[in-house]
Amino acid sequence: MTRPRALLAVDCGSSSFKAAVFSPALERLGEASTPVPYRRRDDVGVEMAAEELWQAFLTVASAACRSAGVLPGDLGGIAFDSQAQTFALCDPGARALTPFYSWMDRRAEAEAVQALAALGPAFHAHCSFAPPIPQLQICKMRWLRRHRPGVPAPDATLVFLPGFLAWRLGVASTVDRNLAAMGGAYSLAQGGWWPEALAFAGFPPACMPRLVDTGASVVAAGKPSSGPLPAGLRVTFAGNDQTAGAFGNGCEQGGVVVTLGTALVVYRHAGDRPGPYHPGGCWGPYPGGSFYELATIDEGCNALDWARERLLPSRPPAEFDDLARETVAARAEMAAPRFHPERLAGGTPWAGPVNDPSAAAYAVLEGIGFALRRLLETHLCGTEPARYVTVIGGGSRSGLWLKLLATVLQAPVCRGRGDALLGAAAMGFGVPPPAPGPGALVWEPDPSREQTLGGRYRQWSLDP
Repeated sequence: MTRPRALLAVDCGSSSFKAAVFSPALERLGEASTPVPYRRRDDVGVEMAAEELWQAFLTVASAACRSAGVLPGDLGGIAFDSQAQTFALCDPGARALTPFYSWMDRRAEAEAVQALAALGPAFHAHCSFAPPIPQLQICKMRWLRRHRPGVPAPDATLVFLPGFLAWRLGVASTVDRNLAAMGGAYSLAQGGWWPEALAFAGFPPACMPRLVDTGASVVAAGKPSSGPLPAGLRVTFAGNDQTAGAFGNGCEQGGVVVTLGTALVVYRHAGDRPGPYHPGGCWGPYPGGSFYELATIDEGCNALDWARERLLPSRPPAEFDDLARETVAARAEMAAPRFHPERLAGGTPWAGPVNDPSAAAYAVLEGIGFALRRLLETHLCGTEPARYVTVIGGGSRSGLWLKLLATVLQAPVCRGRGDALLGAAAMGFGVPPPAPGPGALVWEPDPSREQTLGGRYRQWSLDP
């Protein structure tokens, strides 16, 4: 295949669809975003309407092209990365028979218990996640069988979110192995759809989409069902958004990629040896035939947002950094409370008195850093410090936080130069992303603070 002359990369995220137009030299020519339209989003159920998702995609694609000064008809390709596991059922004409069920939907609690009993302790050798959880695709597939009579219809196809958009562009329902492995119906050990898991879910193999390798491209045989995009586009399936972001930052060259986003995510390239690597971690295919390992906690920047609203309601994020900087400048860390983001849901994330706003703000940044260090030590790197850490996501904009993280993690920290869109575009063009590196700024560990922060980390780890 020849490289497309201009390529649209689309990140099908949980909060927004983001898109950017890239040149073959991976220059970002223009970009845009639009909110994800949810039909239902409560404590348990999370659904989206297929037609609204399609219109959101057309909106963000057109806006990115306008930003880049490129006509949609001049695009030669589209590369998709995506949130994990989100799916719907469609008829042979790519018309949705169900809503899209988000990876965040938690209605299949009983089915998760049944999946563990049915599929056994070797589950993690087949699926990126373990143990089965209510958000897992096969659990919701079994839930659908119980709650939606006639599902699946004889001619129905299960579609992942990027596969649905690609189908509307003229590529029959397809999913890459990286994304498929996160749902439970695909077997990493067998390299294909997992018969026992499909039997548990009550879906025949004929319902499942075509599989391709992560980063593979397929040329559309048909034309888009609507909108200004041209026929014959080359569509690339770039895996989950964390993998695309890691690829865009050269993760396979070494180091760890950290996402300071809504959730806190640590990601490493695991090499050619397949997992699982840790009982509580996530693993799966990486572009080029190797593997990745990922660990996460739900409380990342959402814990930071929670604290900002309590300490500085309705104030700009930079003012929170300014508040925390007072404690750093005074070297008053030892008087600060300790913050545990993973306890946020229980309503008691603090250990120690919270009577100094500056010390409390500092403790939030420190506590999320401590949670990250624990993830690195227990899930990815053991007791060996990371050689360097690349930080992406909204939290990476805070230089104060990155400087603190360098000392907490005992490793150089740099702000990532790539993102999921760049990673998806590199896969779409079939070229490596720009060489990894720290760019203009690297935050090194501060030897004068290592003893203090090491002691506070030990205290934090022992807090009841």
